[in-house]
Amino acid sequence: MDMFFKKVFFPAAFAFFCLICAAPALAGQTPMERVKEGADKLIKILSDPAMTDPAHHDAAIKELRATAEEYIDFRLVTMYSVGRPWLKMSKQMQSDLTEAFIQLLERTYLKRIPAYEGQGVKYLKEDVQGKKAKVFTEIVDKDKKIVVEFRLKIVQDQWMIYDVVGEGVSLVANYRSQFSQVLGDGTAEELLQLIRKRIKKLDEQGDDAEDDAQGIE
Repeated sequence: MDMFFKKVFFPAAFAFFCLICAAPALAGQTPMERVKEGADKLIKILSDPAMTDPAHHDAAIKELRATAEEYIDFRLVTMYSVGRPWLKMSKQMQSDLTEAFIQLLERTYLKRIPAYEGQGVKYLKEDVQGKKAKVFTEIVDKDKKIVVEFRLKIVQDQWMIYDVVGEGVSLVANYRSQFSQVLGDGTAEELLQLIRKRIKKLDEQGDDAEDDAQGIE
């Protein structure tokens, strides 16, 4: 993974992933319409000068998380990231892991949201297969074009995002490979403690956190 991918793509893609559906779902709305409808709100939020104001930063993060939780099924994100071991976990452990994972993603990506600099979004196509769908987009950033695929699933009669894939790299698959290393020889409790330890480390580092922050170790 080159430096551009570490520094620019994942933070930008995850911010887009979190906010792109920040509009109410409408009956009969297609996955692409749902994604496209949220783009204007995303751009409006990221264009707000308050996003780069340190005094407003924490409040902005809370607003972003609240919006994201309405339109992203973080339980699905966590379940797919954990894989088969999820099925053997208690409901309490599943809940604790989901909350910890949300906090990890929040600290890894939302706190690194860059100021909006006129990036454009092209909507290429959608692929609907029953209750799942993929929406293919292209983020144009100056002389760079980043292909981003959003994966959605119908949950309680509306399309919800559960993964984002950029340049062939899946957010869920990236974490699943890390989680499987822990769960292969360890327990769910050990994974939970490792994630919480990572969260604490990121909090202590603050703005000085290393660029390659998407790991859990």
